Amino acid sequence: MDTLATLQLLDQECASWARQHTHSCNLLASLINITRQREQTLSQWQQHQPTHGRKGVHGKDKALLASSSLQLLIHKQALEIESVIRQLYETVQVFKRVVQAMVTLEKQVEAAIHRTDSSEPNSVTNPTLLDVAEISPLEVLEWVSSVRSMYSQELTLKLAQIHPSMTSLDRFESLVDLQKTWGLQKRIDFSLEQEIVERIKTYQRVRELSSRV
Repeated sequence: MDTLATLQLLDQECASWARQHTHSCNLLASLINITRQREQTLSQWQQHQPTHGRKGVHGKDKALLASSSLQLLIHKQALEIESVIRQLYETVQVFKRVVQAMVTLEKQVEAAIHRTDSSEPNSVTNPTLLDVAEISPLEVLEWVSSVRSMYSQELTLKLAQIHPSMTSLDRFESLVDLQKTWGLQKRIDFSLEQEIVERIKTYQRVRELSSRV
């Protein structure tokens, strides 16, 4: 079992999630911006609605023209909002694929360990520096399982916030609060990811030095 390659695959999945998460945060910022603009447009549109008071013909024409333009803008903004919400749901699908890839990786590591003949331990009389730096399959399994677990928990939270039936802003109590909660990613321990990355770098350096000897 190539433990280094396995950890590198795990790191790639974490990086894929991070890129998608940045994209989703940008989408939420756009959603907030469009929503505010739409509220302003609705306010202007209401001001141009006909009243019972008398107006000149010219004044009525101007009001109707302004009202028609604002209605088109409101419709455009509504379509933009629906588009952003749809894109947010698409990001959740990417998060799902990342977690599923981690689940698959975890199963592969477990299968590789089970195939190993544990009755014949591979003992080294005079371990080299490379032997000491080597990452064991059990250590890899522990890391993969821990990372998969915390990303699965974060995915569950995100699935509760963004889902396909969400087609309007009526379901958002507060977009700003959603943005803050979404961005925190409380279930993910980034220090663990950094530990894995550092371990990969250490092993690669030791292996490179050993190859020169």
